[in-house]
Amino acid sequence: MEYYYTEPENVNIESKLLSIEGYEYRHVVKVLRKKQDDIINITDGLRNIYVCKIVNILRDSVLCEIIESKYNLNEPKVKLRLFVSPLRNNDRFEFLIEKAVELGVYEIQPVISKYTIQQATFSKTKMERMQKIIISAMGQSQRCYLPTIHNTMTLNDMIFKSEKYINRIVYYEFAEFKEGIITKLDNDENICIFTGPEGGFDRSEIQQLIKNGWQVRSLGERKLRAETAAIISVFENLNNFNRKELL
Repeated sequence: MEYYYTEPENVNIESKLLSIEGYEYRHVVKVLRKKQDDIINITDGLRNIYVCKIVNILRDSVLCEIIESKYNLNEPKVKLRLFVSPLRNNDRFEFLIEKAVELGVYEIQPVISKYTIQQATFSKTKMERMQKIIISAMGQSQRCYLPTIHNTMTLNDMIFKSEKYINRIVYYEFAEFKEGIITKLDNDENICIFTGPEGGFDRSEIQQLIKNGWQVRSLGERKLRAETAAIISVFENLNNFNRKELL
């Protein structure tokens, strides 16, 4: 059963009531045709999950009674931050975002590099659309944490933002072919990965990243689409971290 999303301020723990509004209201009522007394799972995106019974369907909201509360189910322990260049094709970039969220990414930061074709900042409408994609992907994959997506920033700003993290890896198509999975260091549970645009990285950008503490890795000998490289890098790093946790 997928999770549905409500804003944290719509949850009243004392009265054991919450409401669903906006986009999720339309999804629950108009698309899925949920009815009064139906049982649904709702998350506030802050790792709380509420098993609820629908008690009333109003004109613009669904009122639910909280039957049971759970916390932090199905979330990876590692906080994986994906730094990724926007793509020329919006559909491919939205596909990238959707799959990264389903896999367990913690945060998404679009980065403008030298060969990024779409160099403009995202419009308000585009940011809202990407937020809806993230909410939908979170619910479909039964996640209870709502990943953050930011507007674009420059490579220099990204380097400054990420310098506090130990584990930082950039995937570069001309890197020497070797294992592309970052090693967990000092029990740090933050991982930053950076994948480039369709045109790849300029060599000077890679040198700048190395100078600022980034590890350079390859995803293999084949040349991958930019969105494929991002999705694979998210999967491999999360999967590798999970394996280490089991050892």
